[in-house]
This record gives sequence, structure tokens and C-alpha cells, in this order.
Amino acid sequence: WAGTGEGNPRNSQNFGNGIYKSLDAGKTWQLMGLENTRNIHRVIINPKNPDIVYVGVQGSAYGDHPERGVYKTTDGGKTWEKILYINEKTGVADMVIDPVNPDKLIVGMWEFRRWPWYFKSGGAGSGMYVTLDGGKSWKQRTKEDGLTAGELGEFGLAIARSNPNVVYALIESKKNALYRSDDGGLKWKKTTDKGIGDRPFYYFDLMVDPKNENRVYEIATLISKSEDGGKNFQVIVPFSKVHSDYHAFWIHPENPDFILFGNDGGLIISRDKGQNWHFAENLPVGQFYHINVDNEIPFNVYGGMQDNGSWKGPSAVWREGGIRTEHWEELYFGDGFDVVPDPANSRYGWAMSQGGNLGRYDLATGDTKFMKPVHPEGTTLRFNWNSGIASDPFDPKTIYYGSQFLHKSANRGDSWDVISPDLTTNDTTRQKANISGGLTYDATFAENYCTI
Repeated sequence: WAGTGEGNPRNSQNFGNGIYKSLDAGKTWQLMGLENTRNIHRVIINPKNPDIVYVGVQGSAYGDHPERGVYKTTDGGKTWEKILYINEKTGVADMVIDPVNPDKLIVGMWEFRRWPWYFKSGGAGSGMYVTLDGGKSWKQRTKEDGLTAGELGEFGLAIARSNPNVVYALIESKKNALYRSDDGGLKWKKTTDKGIGDRPFYYFDLMVDPKNENRVYEIATLISKSEDGGKNFQVIVPFSKVHSDYHAFWIHPENPDFILFGNDGGLIISRDKGQNWHFAENLPVGQFYHINVDNEIPFNVYGGMQDNGSWKGPSAVWREGGIRTEHWEELYFGDGFDVVPDPANSRYGWAMSQGGNLGRYDLATGDTKFMKPVHPEGTTLRFNWNSGIASDPFDPKTIYYGSQFLHKSANRGDSWDVISPDLTTNDTTRQKANISGGLTYDATFAENYCTI
């Protein structure tokens, strides 16, 4: 089974068109309905009856959407029943099944809403729900059961395979915290609110060692591990080892030494519970925002990659074996966007990263010079996550750049002139990027609005 759509509702979220099923190990797929659900975040197959499948639907990020909630099929996808629904604003944040009792599910429901200029996580619809009869009836867990009071947002859930009475819940609230239940989710107790719950809307996941219910992993910007049932966490994959930003995870059910994590750089593998990591370098998973070319023979290809910098590589090489990884070189880091080679001398060029950061690179020395424009009168400039840049086709020394104004440089970016008024609506109600996030602030330039 494959549910389509993207379960982390960033403003670049892609919508899906339903759920698919394969009976030949993925060679062919058949659409099995739920076409209007937009984003399916969880799919759980009943381990004792593969015709019973539960689907957790997050729904649209950008508006009210009645197709949210938990769906169930008992006939292999021929028909579907919505078995849990809160309202048009609330979708499934996470959903787990008891490995011993497949009629028992725990669901975190999440009220959220995205606008191009703002994100709101949290609301009255958020809450934890438990069913013991396959979705015929549900009971909400609240502060009376030990959970936090007040407005709730995202949920991350995990059940211990070795002891299903142990359940963990990462809950976004005024103070993000981890909770643990030792009676299968009836009663809860907070274990920690220190260093937990990083960027909830983007990643809020937990993973429990299948052989040790007290070893739990938090999957976020970095990977952290607790050996004492969630009371204390230690980072096991720092920035210095591999790429950050983790969105996918798997642990071998019989050999918990063997772990896989997927991040914004690709796939990493550990065979010793995270003490050492191997990066799978042979997976071509780069994601380019833009590409460009120069006038060399053979010409070179330039591009900026999602969270993996800006790069240059040849279109062809004068040797057998073709173009290899070693032929590519990085020009600039961050989320790479446009790369503009200098039309007069391709040794030089300009490369961008998120929020309007701009550098001029020198391929011969490897040096980069930061040259993001500033306003001469001190006005705060608004740059898009993916700002606009162009070189003058008649004068190789001249480039143009966009904030809310159009900037022009006649000396390859060493200095800038503002050559336009504010070309946006300058709607102050849509300039809230610095406080975006709702319960948890998340200001990363992605919601910058009223920009070029």
C-alpha cells in the first residue's frame, strides 16, 4: 500500500491523489480510492488480516477539508469507511497500532492551517484518541489521564514492540514534552520537556527499540536517543557526522542494531545502534530547484539543490566511463537555488541560498564573497525563500536582484542600487514570517511574503 501526498505541511507541500495497492511487490499499482484526501500521512495494515487497512488522512494544508480523519477498509480497499473525524480543520498527525491487539489504535489528531505567509499549528480539534474495537468507538485521552492541559498541536506516537503496554507520545503544546504510558495508553506521565520537540510541523516522530521498551529515539533536525524510558536524551547523530533534517526511519524488528534514517541529504545506515553511520552515496536523490548552463565547450550545468548547496558539473567529458560524481563540485551551501555563471568568464558566478543570501564564487580559488544587498537608508529588506536573480544579457558586469525592491549592480555585486519602488502589495497583514508557526515559532524565511 502507498498513500500519496506529503505529511509534513511545509509551504512547498505536494498533494496526492489517493491510495494505491500493489500485489506484485511494487511492479504495478492500482488506485484504491480516497482520491480527495490530498495528504495521507499513515497507512497501517492489520497484521492478522491484510484485507483490513487503516489510513490516517492529514488533508489539505491550505483550507478546510472534510475528507480528513481515519479511514478503514475490511475488503482490501474496495470500500472505505471514515471511522474517526473531528472537523474540517483537523487531520491525522500520527497513528499507531498495538502489535499484539490489532483492534487497538492510538491516533493523534491535529488542527493546523497554512497560508503562504503564515503557519498555525494548534487548536481545539487537536487531541489523542484510542479505540479498542477497530474504530467502532473511541475515547479521548485528556488532562484527566495525565496529558497536558490547554491548546495542543502536533503529535508523535510510538508503541514498544517488546512490551505494548509502553507507549510514548510527543505532544506539541505551550511547552513541548514527551509523555509515557505504562498501561497501554490509559494513563500518562510526562517524562521530559527538555530539548525535545524540534520543529513539530516538519518532523515530530518517535521510534522505540523493538527489543527494549526503554530505548527511544526522537527523529528531528538531529537524532537523539534515550536509554531510560524517555527521561533523558542524547544526540547520537550531530551535524558533524552526516546531513541533518530527518523525515524517514526504520529499525530492524529482530536486530535493533540495524537502523536506517532518511534525511535531506539521503539515506544513512547504522549497524551498532547509532554509534557509527554509513552514508549511502550511490542513491541519486538530489532535488534541484533551478538549473543553468554556461558557454564553455562542452558546456557546464549549474544548479541549486534542496538543502544541499549549489553545484557545477560537465555536460560531457572527454574520457570513457561518462560523467562521474567526482566531476561535480560544490559552489555554495544552504538551500541552493539559482546559479548564474558570469557570461564573460565562467570562472566566476553567483549562487544563492534561502532568504536572499547571495555569494559570488571563484572556481579557481574556491573563495566566495557574500554580497546580499542592503538598503542604503536602513529599510528592512524582504527576500523570498527563492529570490529572483538575472544577469544583464548586454553587459556581463550587471546583475539584478529582487527583495521587495529591484536591485541593480553594475560591478558584479560589489555594490547595489535600488532602482524601483516597492513592487509588492506591501500588505503588512501578510508579513508575519518572523512569528509563524502557531504554538511553536518556525521562522526560516520560507513564509516571507510580499517579495519578488
